[in-house]
Amino acid sequence: MSDSLLDCQGSTIRAGDSVRVIGVPDLSGMAQPYREQSLRVFQHIVGSYKTVAEIDEDGQVWLRFGIRKGPLSGWHSLGIELHLLRLRRSRTVSAN
Repeated sequence: MSDSLLDCQGSTIRAGDSVRVIGVPDLSGMAQPYREQSLRVFQHIVGSYKTVAEIDEDGQVWLRFGIRKGPLSGWHSLGIELHLLRLRRSRTVSAN
């Protein structure tokens, strides 16, 4: 596993964390039949928050989620690089 599991802003990411997907990875190395659908799923989740299911031994973050409606509906499992994620910031509650 990578020594530095840091998001795009330098925050540490762990399994179970909520992260915002901020970009689409380079899929040029993926076989064509799978690349098109994977690209559409990645584009669908950009800007949304997902829970980190696991981080593999190579430091790749895995997201597992469902899409309820439309042509992409179903369960998905995607590996994504850390630099394309931003850890969800916790809201601070002011005691006024």
